[in-house]
Amino acid sequence: DVYKRQVASSTWAAIKGRKALKVEWSESPSRNDSSEKFWRENTEMLAGQGQVVHDQGDFPAALATASKVIRHRYEVPFVSHAPLEPQNCYAWVQGDKAHVIAPTQSPSGASRSANGVTGIERLDIKVEMSRVGGSFGRRLTTDYVAEACIISRQTGWPIKLQWTRDDDMSNDFYRPGGTHELVAGLDDKGKVSAWSQRLASGSKYYRRPNMKDENLWKAELYPDDFPKAMVENFRLEYFHNFIGLPRGSWRGPAHVVNAFVIQSFLDEIAHESGQDPLALRLELLGRTEQQPYEGHGGPTMTPGRLSRLLKFVAERIDYGTKRPAGRGVGLAAHFTFGGYAAHAIEVSVSDSGELTIERIVAAIDCGFAVNPNAVEAQLQGATIDGLSTALDLEITVRDGRVVQKNFNNYPLMKIERVPALFEAHVMNYDDTPTGVGEIGIPPAAPALTNAIFNAVGVRIRRLPIADQLQSEMTG
Repeated sequence: DVYKRQVASSTWAAIKGRKALKVEWSESPSRNDSSEKFWRENTEMLAGQGQVVHDQGDFPAALATASKVIRHRYEVPFVSHAPLEPQNCYAWVQGDKAHVIAPTQSPSGASRSANGVTGIERLDIKVEMSRVGGSFGRRLTTDYVAEACIISRQTGWPIKLQWTRDDDMSNDFYRPGGTHELVAGLDDKGKVSAWSQRLASGSKYYRRPNMKDENLWKAELYPDDFPKAMVENFRLEYFHNFIGLPRGSWRGPAHVVNAFVIQSFLDEIAHESGQDPLALRLELLGRTEQQPYEGHGGPTMTPGRLSRLLKFVAERIDYGTKRPAGRGVGLAAHFTFGGYAAHAIEVSVSDSGELTIERIVAAIDCGFAVNPNAVEAQLQGATIDGLSTALDLEITVRDGRVVQKNFNNYPLMKIERVPALFEAHVMNYDDTPTGVGEIGIPPAAPALTNAIFNAVGVRIRRLPIADQLQSEMTG
């Protein structure tokens, strides 16, 4: 009877009823968590020694004998999936069977969730997938299915569960935030001879069943990513910083984060050693024809395919043409889940720090595009999502609670900021198709921030960009 009294006849009535509730909450073990505390602890961790999770060559010796050492830190924040359709589910639990209809990326996960809260055999649980109004990794987790099944089981009624926007943004499984320290050693000819990436973050594997602490890094660092095969002395080091904020997969998972820091760092190396950023990338990519790749998208990666895309987008945007003051072009490329993508972005920045994206050239190599129109649309959408996230999006924590609740303080990119000069090129390579859902997003943010530096000399090392340009330009 208690559960039946809590079920409303409409979404409007349910919201009104919930607002009338007077709830006494118990104290959370994460009540003292905050963004300030998290970033401070990351910095403190990086002052010490972490878990070396990959070590090839002799990085310490190579760094000690390098003619030049370059070192920078980058911060990438927690972000929300923010699907336009908040979580929802239909569930009807009847004795020893159940019927679930839900927008989900994981029907098997929905079945497991229903089984976990009802005890009904999975063969007796029918799961139907509806279209999704945005997923991006959020609907890999099926907590909303479990919730609907619990209510239906208690009432015996068919239930439509509908979250509000505030529910969704406050109870997401956020992309992990982290602080990255990158170190490069250059020889007397300016060639990169040593490379290290040190990361302090909250791993998304933090509550995976039977996950050992020494394996938490595997969700955040991919050892075979660029430039592992191109640099003889290569080290990855990890520090896990626990925070109670739930974490999960967010579009390309770690590829998005690592592409930003690596592609930003490449431009910094080029600038501080007097090299051209495109030439530096091509030299590194040209060191090997093919490399083993054990992660998503393997078993091999072909660096020359990234070189082909970089050359193409650079030519399309007239990379070599000198721009006037306040205007610049940035490049970036990345291999993700078996596919290759590159971006060239041109921006202008006013004296007061107002940023305008003037032109975008994006290219994708997914082997063979079975449906080129769909691939082009994915590339366009991924580019916009990457730029939107880089510009303004961050989830922050205060007193153990998420601060952002809706789009008023989590502002997605508006259409007016997308330039009319936006090219998305699908460049077939062979007759083997790969996926395209994740590939187009990782290079977008670093291409943008590299363009900003080339326009006005302001290096963005912390996302989102937000008001950093205005602060730097106006003092």
